[in-house]
Amino acid sequence: MSADGPATAEGDLERTPFAHLFVYAVDHRLTGALVLLEPTGAEHTLRIVRGSPVKVRPSDGYARFGEILLEERVITAEILAEALATRGLLGDVLLLSGCLDAPTIDWLAQVQFVRRMVRLFDLPPETRYRYFDGLDVLADWGGDPAKVDPLALLWAGLRDHGERSTRLQRTLERIGSVPLRLHPALEPGRFGFGESELAVLDMLQSAAPSLAALVRSGIAPEPTVRKLVYALAITRYLDFGKGIPVSAEPSSSVPPASAASLSLGRLQLRATVHRVGAAAPDPAGDGERAPVLGRGRRRDRLSSEPSPMSAAAGVSPLIGGSLSAAVAAELASAAGIDGGREAREPSGAGRDREAWGSPAPTDEGASGGSPVTEDP
Repeated sequence: MSADGPATAEGDLERTPFAHLFVYAVDHRLTGALVLLEPTGAEHTLRIVRGSPVKVRPSDGYARFGEILLEERVITAEILAEALATRGLLGDVLLLSGCLDAPTIDWLAQVQFVRRMVRLFDLPPETRYRYFDGLDVLADWGGDPAKVDPLALLWAGLRDHGERSTRLQRTLERIGSVPLRLHPALEPGRFGFGESELAVLDMLQSAAPSLAALVRSGIAPEPTVRKLVYALAITRYLDFGKGIPVSAEPSSSVPPASAASLSLGRLQLRATVHRVGAAAPDPAGDGERAPVLGRGRRRDRLSSEPSPMSAAAGVSPLIGGSLSAAVAAELASAAGIDGGREAREPSGAGRDREAWGSPAPTDEGASGGSPVTEDP
């Protein structure tokens, strides 16, 4: 299904940065399609289910699956060329020819998904967005829906491209000299924080310093401190006495790890002869991720459920380091997305079309009081 017709909401990233759109979608458990159009004409389509991004498709082919395979040295350029020449689904061809196993393909697909998501935080402020509530675009495109904790995706994007947000400076200025205290619901592992970020959290927990004092302490580089405080502010994990943190459900059983580590260990794989006709034909033979044979394909069942959707259960955080079959299997068996509280209904005719619903996104990410709240 294409994203045609009137959008539920639209605007640009100058007024509403991608990080705030992201937080609003998570907070209100939105299900639908977000289409981002760059000034160059490049278009990015993001599928969201119950607040969690599950698929992203760039029109320019950024981070193709075949490119990641070569970068991680899991296959050679010759093997990739032969696999693409079959015009079959790349994942199926590599699996059936014995070049890769299903856990490795799953892992690489998560790496691809994270890279494509992080890139969205780097889009220029002139980028236009259109949101279509309930639209099931990408349901049959690519492989199974990704399962990465949205809080980990948010921090990965802000860590790399937080300076792109047009609201970062304004949000930090509004915090001013207020003592910064962590909300007790914070689970650092869900964000995938590294050592520097964890050191900042320890100082916030023990001393409740102001932002200026935190920067002066030298506990971490100033850009890291500023982006971290910004991320905690817009998700309401800084406790200002009001509001409920974004997506404060229990995390999944997958052990937390740093979001900074996204590459695989160097695996040595050997190809076997590909059985002609074993993979289904695919006119696109361009290195995109494909469904993997040999395991159940789970649907998110969007088309059969009402929208807006209910809350997402905890999903696995970003995981890095060397690949092992045990870790990959654990990732594959992580908790899926279940029902919960419902998102707010749009306010009807005449609402601000820069907003996703009612109320509009604010400087703290969604409704809920804090010193960084801004009325629509």
